[in-house]
Amino acid sequence: MSQYNTIFFDLDGTITDSKPGILRCIRLALDAKNIPYTEAQLDKMVGPPFRVSMREILGVDGDIVEELIRIYRGEYEVAGWRECTVYDGMEDLFKRLRAAGKKLAVATCKPLKFTNIMMDGLGLREYFDFVGGAESDSSRDSKIEVIRYVMENMRLTSPDGILMVGDRLYDVDGANEAGMDSAGALWGYGGAEELKAHGVTYLFDTPAQLGDFILK
Repeated sequence: MSQYNTIFFDLDGTITDSKPGILRCIRLALDAKNIPYTEAQLDKMVGPPFRVSMREILGVDGDIVEELIRIYRGEYEVAGWRECTVYDGMEDLFKRLRAAGKKLAVATCKPLKFTNIMMDGLGLREYFDFVGGAESDSSRDSKIEVIRYVMENMRLTSPDGILMVGDRLYDVDGANEAGMDSAGALWGYGGAEELKAHGVTYLFDTPAQLGDFILK
């Protein structure tokens, strides 16, 4: 069996294709405040914490960001999250890993409130030992903070034997900072070039390929 006994999964772009709902809600918020943007900029905003993407991608900071977050989350809670779908092969992957005795956790920078709504609404919670997300007030919103939060709650004192699965550079950076290996999900939003540039440990084209590796 593989050296990895515990698998951490990012949510958006790894477990679910959440882009349509996320982008619609971001557009709604930006349009409400007459903030200009391009579609290329919006694409980059799927993955990082909202406050980070507003600052680094659109150059928006300060009090206006909190108002944008309020508008975005108001729509996302009601309808935006419903526009996401589970990637083909993910539930089969979870079933295979669980049957092999692996421990699974969600480690996402999406606020925990919405993460829980999605996990319950999509019927995915049964596969996971723990679901970890960000705090809405930004007290825990970076990937490394979420990873440490999940480790603490699962009583994992060492990164050895943990594999972080994600589709964006933030997942890889968080894993590297935590001292754990990372698996790049090429079915998500980041792409091989981005993931390689940040030192991803492995790359996988499909959930089935990832499962075969973990269970070999």
